[in-house]
Formats: sequence, C-alpha cells, structure tokens
Amino acid sequence: MGLIRILQLALIGLLIWFGVRAIKRWMKNKSQAQIRSGKRTSSGEVMDVMVQDPQCGTYLPKHESVRAWAKGEERFFCSKACRDAYLAGKEPDEKSEAN
Repeated sequence: MGLIRILQLALIGLLIWFGVRAIKRWMKNKSQAQIRSGKRTSSGEVMDVMVQDPQCGTYLPKHESVRAWAKGEERFFCSKACRDAYLAGKEPDEKSEAN
C-alpha cells in the first residue's frame, strides 16, 4: 500500500466520522426542540396537560384546544362550535352530558 492509498482511506474515515457526528447532532437538536415545545420528554413520553371542554365535557390535550377568555378565565374548547355555543350561553348537548 502506498502513501496515497493510506491518505485516501484516512480521508474517507474522517469524512464518515464527521458525517456520523453531524447526524447525531441534528437528531439531538430535533429531540431537544420537542422537549422545549412541551410535546415530548427526554424518554419520549408525550407530556401535555389534559383540559376539559366546559361545553361538551370532552377531554383533550391543551395544545390542541381552541382557547377563549370567558368569565375572567381562560377556557379550553374542543372546537370552535363548542366555544361559540359556550360564549353564546347555550346549554350543553344532552348526549354530551351522558359521557
């Protein structure tokens, strides 16, 4: 093996090493962004507060809710229809109360 061949192999090994490090760094940054956004913990569990829609009683993750201020408090709704019905003062649906 000549000196040129050894240098070529060393260069290829170095490029592979940098590539692996770049991929690991990218994956770590992506998982940390999910942790910061509150969607996942470092163990991969989903972390979010469950809230109940005051109109229909449905439970849903807080980040998926439709928010509105009512009676001096922030309320969380499963849909715009429930939010609008609640703000209009309509009674909850009978079938929703059975849940």
